[in-house]
Amino acid sequence: MSPGLFLRSTLLCAVTLVPAAPAFAYFDTFIHGTVIGSMSQKESAALFKAVGKTLNEGADGAEVPWTYPASGKRKPIEGNLTPMGAKTDKGQSCRQLKVQLKRSDLEDNWTGWFCKQSDGHWRSRQLSEG
Repeated sequence: MSPGLFLRSTLLCAVTLVPAAPAFAYFDTFIHGTVIGSMSQKESAALFKAVGKTLNEGADGAEVPWTYPASGKRKPIEGNLTPMGAKTDKGQSCRQLKVQLKRSDLEDNWTGWFCKQSDGHWRSRQLSEG
C-alpha cells in the first residue's frame, strides 16, 4: 500500500471512529499534523454528523460546505464535503466522498469510500475489486 493511500485510509477510519476516544487515540500517531488530528472530540463528532448527512442527502458532485467555529484558542475549521459517486458492494450501498478541510495552516484533502451499515451509519472501507 502506498504511503498516500495508507494516510487517506487512516484519515477515513479516524473520521468514522471519532466518537470512540480510544480508537481516536490509537490513530493519533498517523494523523499528527493534520486537520483531523487537531480536532477535539466535539469537533470530530460534528464532522462525523456532517459526513453522514452529506452521504445520506448530498447529490453527486455537489459541494457541501462545512464549518466549525473558533472556540477559545482553537481556530475555526472550514471545508467541503463532496459526494463523488455511488455503487453497491457486498450488498451495501456505498458512496465515494471527497473531503477538503482547512484549519489555520493545516489542510487535508482526501477521497474515500463509505458504505452504509445495517444500523444506518456510514463506515469507511475499501471496496471489492471488479
